[in-house]
Amino acid sequence: MKKQIQKNEPLILIGFMGTGKSTLGEYIAFHENKTFADLDKVIEETVGKSIPSIFKDHGESKFRELEGEFLCESLEKYDIISTGGGIVESTSAMNTLSNLNNIIWLDTDIEIIYNRIKNDSNRPNASNKAFDDLKRLYLSRLSRYNEIAFSRIDTNIDIDILYQNLMNILNANDQYWRA
Repeated sequence: MKKQIQKNEPLILIGFMGTGKSTLGEYIAFHENKTFADLDKVIEETVGKSIPSIFKDHGESKFRELEGEFLCESLEKYDIISTGGGIVESTSAMNTLSNLNNIIWLDTDIEIIYNRIKNDSNRPNASNKAFDDLKRLYLSRLSRYNEIAFSRIDTNIDIDILYQNLMNILNANDQYWRA
């Protein structure tokens, strides 16, 4: 994990699907009066297709390419960015993320994640997957999340407490949110 938060960079939330990146990102943005982008929604709105449609029509590799492109564009526009869970599958996105410091890895137990997402048709890498298949995918990404993250936070808690925990981390590191 990385050692220091940087004041001039956006906060980036990474982690497996269903860990609460979008929910927490919106929550922080509201309470801290910051700009927020859900990278998946940015892609959908710009391309004019849902994530499952992009996967179906163009394949996962094309989606990962778009993810890397829109990540770079979003870095200049937003204070807080929630990424898709598979952003660590994109070489270009990993290269970009490796050069940033303000990355928080949201995580929780895979059984909790599975119960949150098992019936979500908007998640092409989770739809109709057995628990063991999803667990394999989760485990395959852990080291990459760890490699680029400043800090890891367990999200299986009330969002108010989660928010306070994250703010404590950020404020303990160079008064990040007080500018």
